[in-house]
Amino acid sequence: MQRLLVGCILACGAWIYFYSSRCLSGFTLSYAGTPTHSTYTSIRSSWHDTSLFSALWTSLNNHPAKAPLSPLPGHTSDRGEPSMSSWWVFREEELPAHRHKRWVLIAHRPTYSLVDSLAELGVHLVRVYVPEHGLFGEKAAGTKVQDTTYRGIPVVSLYGPKKAPTPEELRTVDAILFALREVGVRHYTYLSTLAYVLKAAAEAQRPVWVLDFPNPHAHYSYGPLLEQRLTSFVGLYPIPLVPGLTIGEYAQLLVGERYIPPLELRVIPWKGWRRGSRLPNQPPFFTEPPSPALRSPEAIELYPILGWYEGTCCISVGRGTPHPFEQVGIIVRYSLPRWDTILYGYRLRPVTFKPGDETQAYHGWHIKRLYPGPVSLDSLFRLGFFLLKTFKQSVGPNESFYHSFFDKLFGSPQLRHIDTAAVESLYQHFRAPVEWIRKAAKYHLYEGN
Repeated sequence: MQRLLVGCILACGAWIYFYSSRCLSGFTLSYAGTPTHSTYTSIRSSWHDTSLFSALWTSLNNHPAKAPLSPLPGHTSDRGEPSMSSWWVFREEELPAHRHKRWVLIAHRPTYSLVDSLAELGVHLVRVYVPEHGLFGEKAAGTKVQDTTYRGIPVVSLYGPKKAPTPEELRTVDAILFALREVGVRHYTYLSTLAYVLKAAAEAQRPVWVLDFPNPHAHYSYGPLLEQRLTSFVGLYPIPLVPGLTIGEYAQLLVGERYIPPLELRVIPWKGWRRGSRLPNQPPFFTEPPSPALRSPEAIELYPILGWYEGTCCISVGRGTPHPFEQVGIIVRYSLPRWDTILYGYRLRPVTFKPGDETQAYHGWHIKRLYPGPVSLDSLFRLGFFLLKTFKQSVGPNESFYHSFFDKLFGSPQLRHIDTAAVESLYQHFRAPVEWIRKAAKYHLYEGN
């Protein structure tokens, strides 16, 4: 009994110390030494699973949690291997030799806390660059981002009058840390931001470290190669709709295939992750949305087949509702079958919704994946073409369904011209070229399951 009482007192003391240190430090853990796996796991996993303390923290600070300075034992891969974030690997294996340098950081909502973490490590951070949606993810898609400051550090927009740092700006620093989490789809603009940053760094002759982040589409490639005449900020290079790469692997491909001039590039992997395995859940990197409308893993999984609807006349993917990119619908004046069905491994449940900034309602389906394991490109894109054909038939032949932007998103005008073909024919026609799959494989950092 006495031993049990002492054990309870020690456990309570450790809990109080741990939780208070988390609040005071803004969720940044700092130890004089390296905590052991057993000491650290039980305490942290208890905190992570307790909604009460999550709510308390949210009430104290509405910004995302800060990046842990130590690894999170207890975050494991599907095979039970320790999963170590690219940030932790960078901090432990790269930063010590370069701590004296003057740095710039490219960050957004899931990674903006690195500003605080670098400051606490004594790193001289000269400037922060931010992509579309801003540093805190507060800007809607397509909204220009303004320059500002954070903790007295200039925050410079790369989604306004300029899309890239100038070489002159980069020559005032010694090194660049790129930390944007993207979702594995060509028209997600962070890939273009990466390319422009790498180009500027090459011209300024400054090294770039890219923190890598897994995405749920890195285990397959799909879609036509982007046609050159459709080049824009939603697609710069001839890659498929889903390139089948993480952002770090894509950076290596850009340099290796000479889309970008030679430069010193170091990609920091997310250790322990495997292609096709579930995404890590480490905060804040995978608990904060990479953009305002992709708030859930389900939305990110459906993004390759729902993103192209933003190039159509009368379709909504639920922006301005609680479930963006988890549902899709057409303006209610068009007739639409109202099935509640399962198709290609997905449940289609009829819904009617009205985006917050619109006066008209839409009817369509909420989409939920039913099959286990990783995203199946066979299921996902067959569903995508089925929905596209269904919506197009509802509009009829006398109205314009596509905008020119659709071609830029999909990567080719071909789909508009052959969309009356059968679903299976469309799916087979737009498979990624074998040559691309072989090329991309040269830059893989992770094995598959």
